[in-house]
Amino acid sequence: MSQDTLERPTSAPATTRADELLLERLQAIHQRSRETEWRKTTDQLDALRGEFAAEQREILSPEVREKIRGSIVRGGDPRGPGQRFQSLAKAREYGVDLIRLKSLHERLHGRFNEIVKGHTAFNIHENVVGSLADVLELPPILFFPPDPDKEKLFFPAYDGSWDRFEQNQASGDGTVTENFSYLDGSMARFGARLSAHNHDAGDIDLICAYREGGYLVPFKTLKAGILQVKADLTALLCRHHVSTYDEWGWSDFHATTRGRLIAAVFWNWEDNDPANEVSQDWFVAGLDCSGDGESFPGTSVQATPGERRIVNLFTSMAFPAGQNLWVYVGLSDRIYSWINDVSIDISIDSAWVLNSIAIRSL
Repeated sequence: MSQDTLERPTSAPATTRADELLLERLQAIHQRSRETEWRKTTDQLDALRGEFAAEQREILSPEVREKIRGSIVRGGDPRGPGQRFQSLAKAREYGVDLIRLKSLHERLHGRFNEIVKGHTAFNIHENVVGSLADVLELPPILFFPPDPDKEKLFFPAYDGSWDRFEQNQASGDGTVTENFSYLDGSMARFGARLSAHNHDAGDIDLICAYREGGYLVPFKTLKAGILQVKADLTALLCRHHVSTYDEWGWSDFHATTRGRLIAAVFWNWEDNDPANEVSQDWFVAGLDCSGDGESFPGTSVQATPGERRIVNLFTSMAFPAGQNLWVYVGLSDRIYSWINDVSIDISIDSAWVLNSIAIRSL
């Protein structure tokens, strides 16, 4: 279960017991809200797993599966390159409809994508690569000084840090081995390390893990309008990994990793449900792979260490003039995978520094 911890600014006045109880209640509300969001996704995946596992058992019953496995094990090396082809040949001998089985897996891939990816519109970010160009060409956020009447620029240390959400789920022999936050206010670092595996997947097993954390700054609107939040980040490391081992001829899997950049606006410091929240869902595109497990992407460097990214996010609602708000910028890392008789190792190791936050009313 998550530990929603919110560090208050050191300048905040002393709180009464009533204030503490109010904050605890609001944090509990937020925790339930996030849990509901997470549970909705995992419930959909669980339902998908149950539906397709039942249909797969109609095509390839557990009894037939064990007979095929047993005959191959007794016949020779169970892990040799011929195991996949031997299992397919045996499946045909037992009358397994392999075409229907393949069609089932293709439908499962499509449904899985709909749940974990959604239908977010494509949104690019301004990218300043950490190289000689950084020396010769100053980044826009520094090259054009912000107009004090329109934009407010924040640098570390920020007023508050928030380890906002953590959740894990794995079925069968799957295990989430790490769910660690890199959140460290002293250096404005954030990100997460997620790691999971399943080395003995059954019919259809699931792995899901999620971590989110970030920083808060105060902002007073100068006019009525939407907010532009510009985040300037530098990558410390950003590696996504998926490796698989194909166990049998009917093996199949689908795995996805992703990093989102989030901007949320709160009316009050004590609020845990934002007035508005938007995200760059492809801040770190991550990995999206599927197949029989014979091939896999391995480790992918999603951002070069030292690479700089500047992202503009715009709220989807307007705020009145003269309103004191709290603006949150956070990173959310997620892994999702379903596996069918495939061994898998999947992980994200992503840490970034939030160099600055620029906010303006538009």
